[in-house]
Amino acid sequence: MTKISQNTNEICNRYANALIISASNKDELNEISKNFKDFVSTIDGSQDFSKFIGNPLINSKKKSQILTKLCGKLLYNDIFQGFVSVLAKHGKIIFYSRIFNEFKKVLDINDGLTEVIITTAEPIEKQTEEQLKQKMSDLLKLKIKLTKIIDKEIIGGVIIKINSIMIDNSIKSKLIDFKI
Repeated sequence: MTKISQNTNEICNRYANALIISASNKDELNEISKNFKDFVSTIDGSQDFSKFIGNPLINSKKKSQILTKLCGKLLYNDIFQGFVSVLAKHGKIIFYSRIFNEFKKVLDINDGLTEVIITTAEPIEKQTEEQLKQKMSDLLKLKIKLTKIIDKEIIGGVIIKINSIMIDNSIKSKLIDFKI
């Protein structure tokens, strides 16, 4: 990882943790989480809004003013409104999506959840997903949060990633191994 990406990851992690610490109780944290999710989908849902956020020619103060008005109109929690204002004033609003991902990760860790990423070529059925989740939870003795990724390039099989461990049982990897 480059030094710049390490710094960006650290910045995103610090802002995410600061937002979590700002909440006075679990209910307020849930409200902030809903606000953040809505904020991200609002930006991602509008190409013009995304351009505004990423435009380096618009100064931080102007972005902060506009985002503060928007957050007020959307009736966001005061803490979240302040958070968005600080992000904009410090020029970090462009990292909103990465901060949100870090925020979700920290919440999951605090809730004792371990993310397991399953990559398949085709969507898995809900029943199979639940069985897989239950089996892994029993074997690993962890609460599992399953993240599913569909990647047609693996052709078939499955790739399972748990923290830094990856089990690649995809047809693509078998073909690559066979070729060598």
